[in-house]
Amino acid sequence: MSLDLANLLQTAIQRRNQYNYEHQVEVSSEEGLRIDYVALSVSLAHLADLMGWFKLGQAKAAVSSEELLKAYIDVIDHTFQVAARQTWSHLIVMKPDDLKRLEQKRPAKSLSQQYLATINFLDQSYFDRQQLAFQHAWHLILKLGLVDLGFAEAQIEKAYLKKEA
Repeated sequence: MSLDLANLLQTAIQRRNQYNYEHQVEVSSEEGLRIDYVALSVSLAHLADLMGWFKLGQAKAAVSSEELLKAYIDVIDHTFQVAARQTWSHLIVMKPDDLKRLEQKRPAKSLSQQYLATINFLDQSYFDRQQLAFQHAWHLILKLGLVDLGFAEAQIEKAYLKKEA
């Protein structure tokens, strides 16, 4: 089974529209974009904090695979929201062969380097409106889940679809 990114993206958009309708959320498109980028950045930092690779000399709290998966799902959800708001949804969808190639990559030699690169690409995609930078960030985020965290495509999809809005 290949990860159905188009379906997950559509689900994300529907959930947000439903939430905004039910709670009468109104923000300008530019402020909404800033909020989406901040939410993505914070969720990525939260995931990094749970993973704890950078906490040298500190005791690491025990974190379950389920907690990591939940935090990772939040990251991809916020990535979908940014893509939708930027009208870059086409950058999310990947061919099954491209997804398989991504899954065959080696784990990061430095999660710190990968994290900083992801943040840098996201900054470029916001401040300079660079679609290619966003696409690079998205691929690094996908790789983080599929390779570095070792989640299966089916596991990600199932957890995402069970996520509350």
